Amino acid sequence: MKRLAVLLFAVAALAQTPGPPQVIRIIRQTMKPGSVAEQEKLAATAVRALARAKYPSNFLALSSMSGEPETWIVESHDSFASVEAAATFVENTPAVKWWLSQYEAQSGAAVTQIRRLLAIYRPELSYRGDQLANDLPKMRYVSVVMVRLVPARDADFAEAVRLVKGAYEKSGSDQPLVVYQVVSGAPSPSYLFFSPMVSLKTMDDSPARGKAMREALGEDAATKTLKTSAEVTAASESFLFVLNPRLSYVSKDFAAVDPDFWIPKPPKPPAPSAAVPAPAPAAPQP
Repeated sequence: MKRLAVLLFAVAALAQTPGPPQVIRIIRQTMKPGSVAEQEKLAATAVRALARAKYPSNFLALSSMSGEPETWIVESHDSFASVEAAATFVENTPAVKWWLSQYEAQSGAAVTQIRRLLAIYRPELSYRGDQLANDLPKMRYVSVVMVRLVPARDADFAEAVRLVKGAYEKSGSDQPLVVYQVVSGAPSPSYLFFSPMVSLKTMDDSPARGKAMREALGEDAATKTLKTSAEVTAASESFLFVLNPRLSYVSKDFAAVDPDFWIPKPPKPPAPSAAVPAPAPAAPQP
């Protein structure tokens, strides 16, 4: 599939399923500084073309608030067969292929890197996944942590995450944490942790939640969990994103939760400039 066709796949409408999607496809697009606004205009045109063609998967776009200018696009599926079906739709719909090719041709110079990932949902490591699916239309920010493990340490890592999940439950945390395991497109083993937020105030409350979790774990278990996490982690990277409705294509039910946000009005055309009066004719020379 062409680069652009993949680029515009995004976080699908999780509210349409009982829980988070079983499979997600993520595209990380890194852009040159100063090119984001123009890129967004081009991408929005392509997204509208997908909507007109009734593309079979709804999607959300995540725009970075820290680090390099990035757009993350993640598409949800109930199976890998669904991933194939979405790709087939693009290939068999000439109008969509044309719009995507136009976007790719116009935006190529501004895009410095594109990375593609496929990941599977790990419900036994996640906390309140169903809540995320139901509340996503009201979310405005997403914190993402990507963790790459030391080879052959998956079991130790999973046990540490289960202990953290138990602490979430015992402390009564209201912050969902959804975990995916990357199966293609990144060094293996790698995991993604998604934490959605209605407001950035959630980050202000993070120290209090951390203290409550440590108390729920107990000092010995907390120390052991931190030690295990450090031993099994080869690298980690944190991201903060804002949900971008202009590049998203969601279902009517999803958008109905907050239509003012999810169905943004088109920008108003610039006001006409005041007419400049014509100069007075020159006085005749004597």
